[in-house]
Amino acid sequence: MVKFECFSYNGAIKILDVKRLLGEVNEVVGEVTAPLGTPAVRVISGLLARKGWALEVNLLEETDYKHDAFKEGVLVEIDLRGSLIDSVHRNFLRAQELYNRKEIEVLVQIVEVDREPKFSKVRRDIAVFKSVLSIPIYLIGLHEK
Repeated sequence: MVKFECFSYNGAIKILDVKRLLGEVNEVVGEVTAPLGTPAVRVISGLLARKGWALEVNLLEETDYKHDAFKEGVLVEIDLRGSLIDSVHRNFLRAQELYNRKEIEVLVQIVEVDREPKFSKVRRDIAVFKSVLSIPIYLIGLHEK
């Protein structure tokens, strides 16, 4: 099992707890083993699917964007071994639009601690963009070792 750390922004942890999904998300992440990257994405997706999460969902109907997982107003995006700008900022923008439309209540963003997009940089960017990010975000950083 890999270790992980979390950061809650704008009350995300409380929303997940009320929905009884905080333990479910943490349990899934707690079952991930190294190596990270594509194998871990498959593991996380599979475990979420077994818990009733819809995978590869298109919530922005006017686009062909696919979101990694969705359940009860919670959007999960898994970005392991990607680009900070391409994956995380894109996810923030899409999730914020869905939040504004009242399609989702919280974003769960899963990244790595030691590789891009890094947990510390994503957390930093949440603070930097606080004037435009009203969506609650639960950030999870996975440790490879």
